[in-house]
Amino acid sequence: MTTKPIQLSVFGVSPEKTETLNVYHDESGTDLAHARFQLHGSLIVPVSKFQSALQLLRSARNGYDGQIHFVKLRDNTKSPAAIVATKWLDLFFNEISNYSFYKCMIVDMHSPNFNKAKFSTPHLLYNHSAMLSVYSGITWSLKKYDTVTLFVYSEAMTRASNDNFEEYLPQELARRAGNNKKCPQVIIPREKVTLVTGDPRKVEPSLAEHCEFIQFTDILTGAVSQAINANASQQIKIDLGNLVANWIGDTRMPPWLQKKSASSQILGFLLRWK
Repeated sequence: MTTKPIQLSVFGVSPEKTETLNVYHDESGTDLAHARFQLHGSLIVPVSKFQSALQLLRSARNGYDGQIHFVKLRDNTKSPAAIVATKWLDLFFNEISNYSFYKCMIVDMHSPNFNKAKFSTPHLLYNHSAMLSVYSGITWSLKKYDTVTLFVYSEAMTRASNDNFEEYLPQELARRAGNNKKCPQVIIPREKVTLVTGDPRKVEPSLAEHCEFIQFTDILTGAVSQAINANASQQIKIDLGNLVANWIGDTRMPPWLQKKSASSQILGFLLRWK
C-alpha cells in the first residue's frame, strides 16, 4: 500500500488513527479426513490493553499453572482447567471483548461452493483459512484505523517440510490489505509468524505471556466448534459450547434486544472460498 502524505496539526500532531496490535491464531477441526468443518480463530488485542487482559486471564487461574486446552478438557466440570476455561469465556464476553476482537473463519467442506481442487495439499487449505480469519478481523474490526501494526502469533506444531505457513501469513495479509482501498495500511514488522508453545509449563520464558493468549484463543475457537458441531460428550465442553451458542443467538437479535450492546463485534462467521 502506498503511503499517503500526512499533514500535521499546528501542534505537530498527526490526525491519523493508528494502533499496534497482537494477533493470536488457533484452529479446530482440521482433521480433513473426518471433520466437516474447519475453523480458524483469530484474537486481536491492542498492545495498549495487553497487560490488562493478561492480568485478567492470570487472575482467573487462581494459582493453577497447567495448560488450558479445549481438546484436553475432561468431564469434570469442577476441575481446575474447566473452571479456568469457563471463567475465560465469561471474561471475554463481559470485559475483554470491549477492546479486543475475535473472528472465526469456518470452512464447510461439504458445501457445493467449496472448491477442494483449489487446494492440492491439506496445508494449503489450512494456511489460506488461517489467513482469511486474520484478514477478516482487519477489514471488519480495524477499519476505523488509518494504519495498524500487527504482530502475529500462532501455536507451534509439527508441519510438513514444504509448509510455508510462517512466511505465507504475513506476506499474504500485507498483499491483500495493500490491494483493498477500504483496508487500513497494514504494517507487519516480522517476516514470519511467531510460533508459541501452547503449554505454560513448557513455553520459553520470553513467550510465556503470549502463551496465555494462545490458550485463550484455543478455548474460544474450541467452544465455537462445539457450538457448531455439537459432537462432544464431556459436560464441560457441552457447557462451553452452549455458552458460545447463546452469544451467537444474541448477535442475531436486534441491537436493542441484545444482552451486550457490542455483541455484534464479538464473533464473525465467514464462509468464503476465494
